[in-house]
Amino acid sequence: MPKVRFEPSGIVAEAKAGETVLDVARRSDVPIDSICGGRGICGRCQVQLVSGSMEPTKEDLKLLGKRKVQSGSRLACRLKVLDDLTIETPEYLGSSKHVILESSDDIRDMDPVVKELVLHLKGSSLEHPISIHSQFDDVLLDIHDGEWRVPLSALKALAKVSPDGQDLKVAIRENEVLRIQLGNGGGIYGLAVDVGSTTVVAYLMDLRSGKVLAVHSLLNPQIKHGDDVISRITYSMANQDGRKELQDLVIGCINQLAASCCETAKLDPENIMEIMLVGNTAMHHSVFGLDQRLLTLVPFAPVTSEALEYKGFEIGVKMSPEGYACALPNVAGFVGADHVAVLLASNLDELSAPHMVIDIGTNGEISVGDDAGIFSASVAAGPAFEGGNLSCGMRGAEGAIDHVTIDKDLNLEYSTIGGKRPRGICGSGAIDLVSEMFLAGIIDTSGKIQQGVDPERVKKKDGECRYVLVESAGSSLGREVSFTQEDIVQIQFAKGALHAAGEILMERRGIEEKDLHGILLAGAFGNFVDPESARNIGLFPEVPLERIKGIGNAAGSGAKMALMSKRLRLKASALAKELTYVELAAQQDFEDRFYASLYFPHLDWSKFPEVTSRVRR
Repeated sequence: MPKVRFEPSGIVAEAKAGETVLDVARRSDVPIDSICGGRGICGRCQVQLVSGSMEPTKEDLKLLGKRKVQSGSRLACRLKVLDDLTIETPEYLGSSKHVILESSDDIRDMDPVVKELVLHLKGSSLEHPISIHSQFDDVLLDIHDGEWRVPLSALKALAKVSPDGQDLKVAIRENEVLRIQLGNGGGIYGLAVDVGSTTVVAYLMDLRSGKVLAVHSLLNPQIKHGDDVISRITYSMANQDGRKELQDLVIGCINQLAASCCETAKLDPENIMEIMLVGNTAMHHSVFGLDQRLLTLVPFAPVTSEALEYKGFEIGVKMSPEGYACALPNVAGFVGADHVAVLLASNLDELSAPHMVIDIGTNGEISVGDDAGIFSASVAAGPAFEGGNLSCGMRGAEGAIDHVTIDKDLNLEYSTIGGKRPRGICGSGAIDLVSEMFLAGIIDTSGKIQQGVDPERVKKKDGECRYVLVESAGSSLGREVSFTQEDIVQIQFAKGALHAAGEILMERRGIEEKDLHGILLAGAFGNFVDPESARNIGLFPEVPLERIKGIGNAAGSGAKMALMSKRLRLKASALAKELTYVELAAQQDFEDRFYASLYFPHLDWSKFPEVTSRVRR
């Protein structure tokens, strides 16, 4: 069998008949970026042939260009292994330190479902040889009159109790005993997990104090099958074991995060009594091994919208043997438990004035409302705001251009994450750049690049204009960092969909832009994007900047709140049932609104008087 050697990692793997280099890399845990899931349309899986030869495919030539192909560049997803090959992969994919966002540790509502009690058994005598189990049942009935479930694992612990009596530390959940410990015991802990399409974040919490003991994050390993959930669902449907593979990938990630958190806090993962999971509907279904096929079919209804509670071992989570894996409810096919968690954390249902809440990832969820009612929708924003589908885009990792300014003399300044030499541009940098290019007149209101405004940076190749931020010599990867006309289109599509959705939700809520008291930006997007830049391009209405604020990883915050409070779990379920979901595909005016919102900042400039007054050319 032919072998593939991957440099600089030095990993050598055998290839099966007909496998591509991308297939081999996935099987060997060699990180190669692939937004499209290996369909040959994104061009992100570029590798370099070090030894061996292979004729280029039409996709290689189209996406990489003749010059790169002649120098040995190939798309890993198109490169079939017929003989031994040595491949060089971009080193940064394996070494990037991905930026995570921690939210506040302030947990105010403390009423966890899992509790720890100290119970005393008096013991038995020859006159009254009562079984340890019966004694234990009697003590439990003093706490709560009703039927208790005592699992075999707990019964085995009771066998070690002294016949003379003893104090026990007992972890209970409702009317179920989860664990019995003699002596000091190991405490009770919970894990709140935000299962994002791109990043999975876990928070290890002490269920007695509400304190966050550790936070860790990892890239969602399902990314190897595509950045967007539709690509992953397609994979699960097209491959016999696809659904199980995707579940194993995300469960493995959760287990790795749990182990890392426990290592940081110096405790055993078996002390994790409960896990609270949130994620979009597709990720929710994937965690629990549910068929996602219905999410691709009209009317895009999920298998379940209910809050779920199952034993952790049923889905493969490594935790206490009797512990539970739980999830907040979904709302619809593309408004999931993560957005319910965002609403919970933002207290939108308790605000006295209308607010807009936006949580942008590959899928964008948006809600408008207050204590008089909430209207929610989902838009396919695509991965552009996370650096995906952009010619030089990348995630928020070291070397990513994250902020950009262009002054009145067209001088460009930028910063990179970690202060490293630039590798590409991430979502916040892309929004800054488009905003600055628009204000400087380098792009017009339709988004078209104006070649004559800045001829030093605006170049043209194969009929397409691009704006060059960094020449090849200044890039850490030795390739130009630029922004093309197609990149601008990707931003237009994403921001146009969000703006149009916001307009429809405000109309359904019965308010105008002047009535909008605030805009809350959730997640990494809300943490790193410049609100002024986002407003300049028309991503949301022109409200005063002081009314726009980031609220951190609200999905993670909501997961922590639900983990620590039975009342807030019930509130989350009520929120999911009571809000009004608006299916944008069913709105007759969505297409017209979307078209008008593609313009910068909007086709109707009267909606953005402050922004348009600042356009310099």
